[in-house]
Amino acid sequence: MLTVQELNRFIEEQSAEGDVQRVWERLGEQFEQARADLPRESAMQRREVSFHDHVRLLGYLCALLGDAPGDLVEIGVWKGKSLALMNEVGRHRRVIGIDPFVLPKQFEEFSHYQRRLLPDAEIIHGFSELSAEHFYALEPRVALLHIDGGHTKRNVLLDYLIYAPAVVPGGFVVFDDYADWEYSPEVGPAVDLLRAGGFFDDFHVVGCAHGFENSYVLQRR
Repeated sequence: MLTVQELNRFIEEQSAEGDVQRVWERLGEQFEQARADLPRESAMQRREVSFHDHVRLLGYLCALLGDAPGDLVEIGVWKGKSLALMNEVGRHRRVIGIDPFVLPKQFEEFSHYQRRLLPDAEIIHGFSELSAEHFYALEPRVALLHIDGGHTKRNVLLDYLIYAPAVVPGGFVVFDDYADWEYSPEVGPAVDLLRAGGFFDDFHVVGCAHGFENSYVLQRR
């Protein structure tokens, strides 16, 4: 099982090569170019493509997986940049995104980017707690699960309990916003509650990598 020290070393080595950072920056440019062609009636008021760079950890974990089989799954895709990062670094894998797209114009804007940058992604349009049947009908074998949907304690608990069983041995679960006490104060306590309650017994707790303290990582035993 991966230790946090080993993960830190891997990130340092990959950072020296710069591949993940280059992909992240290139995706930023591609999203900006796609935004230039976005019809005004399809644009959200909020312009953020992503909220913080901690999601770059997903790229490092995809690189760490190498040729190990499995799907890449994200709960809460927003406009698709982190999903696109997973798709780009984790080539030849099925990519699945789950999101209710409830904010005004969110689905229209995401769909515009998807056509450009994620044409082969499987997108489940719905609340994650109501999308389990659709998800499991895809017969998923998940190598990386990014939990970044609803940020209430209930949302975090349900997303883990519903979707973590699909993670294969050696695969990763990443809880986003674990350390974000200002904007997502219920996420960290929910993750800690799961751990204290024994719900991580089938996982090895990797924890938070240096520089990516907002992301809490587990690895399936």
